[in-house]
Amino acid sequence: MLVVWEPILSSDWRPPGRSALARIPDGRARQFWDPEHRIALEIARRAKASGKSPPGCCLDNGFLWDEALLFAPGSAWTSAPAAAFWDGPVYKVVPGLESSLRSFPQTPPAR
Repeated sequence: MLVVWEPILSSDWRPPGRSALARIPDGRARQFWDPEHRIALEIARRAKASGKSPPGCCLDNGFLWDEALLFAPGSAWTSAPAAAFWDGPVYKVVPGLESSLRSFPQTPPAR
């Protein structure tokens, strides 16, 4: 799981602190600070190129934010993989995200 933090709100002038990072307690998660919105811009670019529309909920000053995207196991970013789930804001869509996640077969952890 990748969690990307970016400056959207006026209080987002620096990377998230411990309390914000602790909101995602799963040890498999990797959290990144993206002050230049590179990830959001790339997701928007790839969505546009593939003809997909991002959710209408989560656009601020031209940047996508507060969204959950789920890609099928084995998806490669060498192309524009279609998201199996894409919605937001995150706090409202967790049940739908969890349901989509359950549709994928469980894989054993890497050794």
